[in-house]
Amino acid sequence: MRWRRADFNAQAAHRLTRRYGHVVIEDLDTKGMSAAVKPKPDPGRPGRFLRNGAAAKSGLNKAILDKGWYGLEVALRAKARYTGSVIHKIDPAYTSQTCPEPACGKVDEKSRKSQAIFSCTSCGHTGHADIVGARNIKAKGQAAGLVVSGRGDPSGSAKRQAPRSTARAAQAARAAA
Repeated sequence: MRWRRADFNAQAAHRLTRRYGHVVIEDLDTKGMSAAVKPKPDPGRPGRFLRNGAAAKSGLNKAILDKGWYGLEVALRAKARYTGSVIHKIDPAYTSQTCPEPACGKVDEKSRKSQAIFSCTSCGHTGHADIVGARNIKAKGQAAGLVVSGRGDPSGSAKRQAPRSTARAAQAARAAA
């Protein structure tokens, strides 16, 4: 049996919406992120073009589209209708340049030392840049207000459901009484 990305997205969405009442995701512009590079005409040779990194951008575009972010969002929204979860999209602007420490919160592009390293120029907090961005997105989602889903789960809480009664559990309860 061959697995498709849609199967994995559906499984991940099912697990997330069953476990959490509030799921926060980035509002990514995948269409803009995967746009083609415009050709650069060579001024010295009409009809010819300069190198513009199109091959590298093509590889990046394939990697972005292969992740299936939009498919995961669609699957999350579909599953959330049945579980009562709330899906909240957050603008990712400056999340990887903002210090995640509540006392600091300084936004500085110099804090992002490289693709992977974050070091706050104000308080000195260090961490992996992707984790810092994820913490900031989560904080933005929680700051959007108390979210109560159809089941009454408060924001950020794991869903707490009463265990389902089974025949074996009912038999054990009768035997104990």
